Amino acid sequence: MPASRSSSAAALRDAVPGRIARGVRSTVEATAPLSRDRLYEALLGRILSGDYAPGERLPSEELLAADFGVSRPVVRQALARLREEDFISSRRGSGSYVRRPEDQVPAPFAPISCVADIERCFEFRLTIESRAAGLAARHRTPAQREALRAAHAHLEAVLQTGALGNEADFRFHDAVAEASGNRFFLETLHVLRPHIDTCMRMLPRLAQRRTPSRIARVRAEHRAILDAIVARDAAGAEKAMADHITRAQRRIFQGEAGDHPR
Repeated sequence: MPASRSSSAAALRDAVPGRIARGVRSTVEATAPLSRDRLYEALLGRILSGDYAPGERLPSEELLAADFGVSRPVVRQALARLREEDFISSRRGSGSYVRRPEDQVPAPFAPISCVADIERCFEFRLTIESRAAGLAARHRTPAQREALRAAHAHLEAVLQTGALGNEADFRFHDAVAEASGNRFFLETLHVLRPHIDTCMRMLPRLAQRRTPSRIARVRAEHRAILDAIVARDAAGAEKAMADHITRAQRRIFQGEAGDHPR
């Protein structure tokens, strides 16, 4: 990582589209000095938005303390929480790193082995993620709102390139779960991630049916979720997430417009 604060900031700006980095950073600056919880939210926002990428080494405690205007003990407490919740890992003498998906704790659920399991996975997600979106609209903090916006902007930028955007999509859904204020929603999504990946591998035809109109529909669904949460419309957020997951299921099993399960 860069040795100076200014070069560190430049590296972060290069990690994601400029408007994303600026959006997250402006929120942090507006709320300084930060408490341990606020610093945790700010760092998690950067992780979920892709500002700190999987496998990337975080800035040192000294740089983080200077960048956010807090003491090093506050930085250590925020990093400890991120470590406990499996977002980062520490290496002796090297620092803290954003965990890669393959480094996550193995899922305790039985592996998906048939099409019926995929349907059950969607049924479970419909219940869990819809509720999380509704709670996010009620409980999200300003920092979490900006993290959601940043994650959504990153997803938009990726989809506009024609890429599948699976990683960016997971980060958006993670940001929704984080904003719910209930850590079990986020932990459940982490457990489900390998199963969702399996769904996508079992149905490769999805990647072969991409059209601009289908991508536009998926983008509109995510936008509806974001707008409802930002507006603190709990019922609207819950409905938008339910509609998104239901339509994603139809895209797989009935060929409805769209092309990937999230």
